[in-house]
Amino acid sequence: MTTINITPLALTNLTEFLAGQKAAPSVRVHQTSAGCSGPQDGFLALSVDTPNDFDFKTTAGDLTLLISRKLLDVTGDVTIDYKTVGGESGFVVETQKIMPVQELDCGGCTSCFE
Repeated sequence: MTTINITPLALTNLTEFLAGQKAAPSVRVHQTSAGCSGPQDGFLALSVDTPNDFDFKTTAGDLTLLISRKLLDVTGDVTIDYKTVGGESGFVVETQKIMPVQELDCGGCTSCFE
């Protein structure tokens, strides 16, 4: 079964980052956009969002992790990690499969996976 995984270090840092939220937030994995140029090939990001009917949902700690089912079909398993490289730290989202833009069926200034 294809899913979203999160490393313990990423879960700790994401939970701390979101500590001020009133309720346990939902965190979405989504493809980054280049605005009207459409999606960026292979780059995923995280954002706080509300679940919808098109999402695959899983929980980790107090967080709900979201990704659209269509995007998950393209990416395969997704892993959220937290890494430090060259003195800079941040979240890294890795995919099982390479994400070719032409398969994503996204046009310019619209949402790719709704």
